Amino acid sequence: MSKKPAFRPLTVELEIASVGARGDGLARWQGEQVFVPFTLAGEKVIAKLEGRRGDGLTANAIELLSIASDRAEPPCPLFGRCGGCGLQHMEEASLARWKRDRLVTALARIGVAEDKVAGLVAVPPGTRRRASFAFLRRKQDLVLGFNERASHRLVEIDHCLLLAPQLLNLLPGLRALLTACLPSGDAGDLMMTLTDSGIDLVIRSDHRLDLFAREQLASFAETHDLAKLTWQSEPVAHRRPAQIHMGGVAVDLPPGGFLQPSREGEAALVKLVLEAMPAKGAIADLYAGSGAFSFPLAAAGHAVHAVEGEPQSIAALSSAARRNNLRITTEQRDLAQRPLLADELQAFAAVIFDPPRAGASAQAEQLAKSGPETVVAVSCNPATLARDAGLLLGGGYQLERATPVDQFPWSAHLEAVALFRR
Repeated sequence: MSKKPAFRPLTVELEIASVGARGDGLARWQGEQVFVPFTLAGEKVIAKLEGRRGDGLTANAIELLSIASDRAEPPCPLFGRCGGCGLQHMEEASLARWKRDRLVTALARIGVAEDKVAGLVAVPPGTRRRASFAFLRRKQDLVLGFNERASHRLVEIDHCLLLAPQLLNLLPGLRALLTACLPSGDAGDLMMTLTDSGIDLVIRSDHRLDLFAREQLASFAETHDLAKLTWQSEPVAHRRPAQIHMGGVAVDLPPGGFLQPSREGEAALVKLVLEAMPAKGAIADLYAGSGAFSFPLAAAGHAVHAVEGEPQSIAALSSAARRNNLRITTEQRDLAQRPLLADELQAFAAVIFDPPRAGASAQAEQLAKSGPETVVAVSCNPATLARDAGLLLGGGYQLERATPVDQFPWSAHLEAVALFRR
């Protein structure tokens, strides 16, 4: 087998042919694909080749020789440094088309026509309710922010167009708190989750808390009316349960439990799922998490069997269902290793599955053998959705429609809800 030529750092002129699935501009140089961040289709650039990535080369654009008509002025001053957004340089309508085309292209590989793909449902910025930050205590100050693109260096964040205001408002106080509590050189990360009962704050650091730090943390939780504050896995202030309402039911969010990034995005996904359900019959909610679909389905009058592999999430779902006397049964089960089998699936009028990025190939195989009339796939990865959809189509299902949902403005991430019927 012939080897690819060794990489040589070089400055070259490139023409960007398209924007790839990760949001980078794609070009060709000496027969190899080149990934060029922050460029658009039709642009010509002077770029510096920097290294290899998979089957191609990476490059950084040094100069734009020609500019695409859909290039936009990035709204964030940190664009290009902060690793959080990679597509603010693309005009809004073009970005919406590009995102929808990601789903169209993935499904076309299994023979699905474009007219089966609905228009993009977009969630506005400023709505994200969960965010992770990294921090580093230096001698004189503390850096709190996001990682730079393709780097472990931190970008100081004072404002972010994606986040809910309640999370942003906490940042100044957090800087002061960590500066007071941590020694120089300490580093760690934190996660803020905006729940319906207040912010749930988890701080991870190897530093052991002394009495002064504990008092500072407890005072911070009181001053900012946090629901909970946890240091590593130790509750420092548990003022009330961190709860999310799903289908009108208050669910105690487990530490680290999965949560859709925005209320608006969750509502869009729930609406699409409910619209696809048959009028009668039991529903299996697979990869159910803490019940984002289970509780709205129960509120709509369905009997639901919720299956989830993560023990704390299924426990939170089960507890809330019992408290509210709902027609929801629960089962802890690793569906990647033990999918519901064909004979088990016969008990349901419809199945929903919402797996992680790796998809649900094992479960899709069983559904293809003997699934119910209606199957709804919720996905955060068009490629694995297409793979699982191919299995369902091979088992006799028809794809009625697939709806792309954009919960991650200015990024390459895309979710979708696909409805299959026999």
